[in-house]
Amino acid sequence: MKRAIGFLLLVSIVMGVSMKNGFAQQEPFLISGPMLGYSEHRSVLVWYEVSQSVKTAMLRYWEKDNTEYFYEMDYTAELGKPYNPIKFELVKLKLNTSYNFEILLNGKVVPTSRMNVFTTKPHQANPEADPYNFSFLAGSCMYFNDPILDAQSDPYGQDTYILRTMASVATSFNLWLGDNVYLRPSDYGSSAGIIYRYSLQRKAQDLSDLIASRPNYAIWDDHDYGGDNFDRSFELKSSSQEIFKNYWGNKSYGTEKNPGIFSSFSWSDGDFFLMDDRSSRAPNQLRDSIGGKPNCEKEFFGTVQLSWLKDKLLGSTATFKFIAVGNQVLNQTGGTEYMRNYSCEFNELMNFIVTYKIEGVVFLSGDRHFSEVITYQPKGGYKMYDFTCSALTSRPRTLSEKEKANPNRVPQTLVTNNSFARFDISGPKGDRSLKMVTIDKSGVILSSFILNEKELKLK
Repeated sequence: MKRAIGFLLLVSIVMGVSMKNGFAQQEPFLISGPMLGYSEHRSVLVWYEVSQSVKTAMLRYWEKDNTEYFYEMDYTAELGKPYNPIKFELVKLKLNTSYNFEILLNGKVVPTSRMNVFTTKPHQANPEADPYNFSFLAGSCMYFNDPILDAQSDPYGQDTYILRTMASVATSFNLWLGDNVYLRPSDYGSSAGIIYRYSLQRKAQDLSDLIASRPNYAIWDDHDYGGDNFDRSFELKSSSQEIFKNYWGNKSYGTEKNPGIFSSFSWSDGDFFLMDDRSSRAPNQLRDSIGGKPNCEKEFFGTVQLSWLKDKLLGSTATFKFIAVGNQVLNQTGGTEYMRNYSCEFNELMNFIVTYKIEGVVFLSGDRHFSEVITYQPKGGYKMYDFTCSALTSRPRTLSEKEKANPNRVPQTLVTNNSFARFDISGPKGDRSLKMVTIDKSGVILSSFILNEKELKLK
């Protein structure tokens, strides 16, 4: 399709009208976004949310250096609902190519505060060549204060400027490790409350540049599933799953036999397994052992999801196999939310990794409101690492003396400030390194740890 000469200069302010306190108020048709979801070699997902008054939505995109030809996609699903999150899965894309795009609502271009750009994944034609280097940001526990519900004298939510700092750090993608939204009791009592909180938080200005700047992948933990420590008995589990899917842009969610939010993706020589630690999870209060034997009714991932993970690990040839979980996996010092407290599944997973000699496994976790690197070496296996990245904007935790003295923590990796992590994977084939640096809201590096692929192999 031939592109009109003056099209790039077109800027139209598209506004709607809503009522507030009995007076007419202008409401932007574009409520939030755009956000970039998953990225593949020939497909990319773009997300945004529109107001109830929008009748038609379209996305127009073109190669960054070729403004004469463009593609258009119409949104064909129902609009006009109280909440209208939209996903466009763009196709017919070229490998490792940058594209511009623009949003059209009710037939007119909506201006945004940034240039809308996405880039498809690079392809490595020669499997014997050095893998291409990549990096990603990771974090968890993102709380935005609500002036109606939250105490203002001692707010639980901290400075959200850290999200702007994250946006300024160039990486290949973002990985959100759970508690990305904090549902309040007034939210998780209804589906309407859950979607209200998701929609409200996605409007946050400090978040907008970060989610628009690169692909985003996400898992959840208890607070974006329901309430504190919620498990498989949550009566709104199905609704919560659907709302999570509507507001994030992972490539897939669950399987036919298990409609959770787990999925996977690959980037260079890294495979990422995004786990669902809530949908099938037994209550923490269930006894972990009966008669001196692990109680296998106390499920963490559940039988179907754990089998899925095993199959994925068996089929993976990646240098690093990242397993992302909302809770810590390897920690054994106190607490009730660790996978170690679900010993039947924990032992099954560890034994499987050792038995099948699956090398390169790394755990990524959130939840704790502090960051650290925890180690554990199963019998007959190599030393494993759990990288915990927390908290972004939630109040940091005050550690007990037992937690401070955790003997399984890698020295100099404990960070109790609000922070995020940057992971860099680099080096020649056979000698790849994984580096984690923990960074505060001002961009100051608080800790650093490097792990070579050779350390994740059997001796």
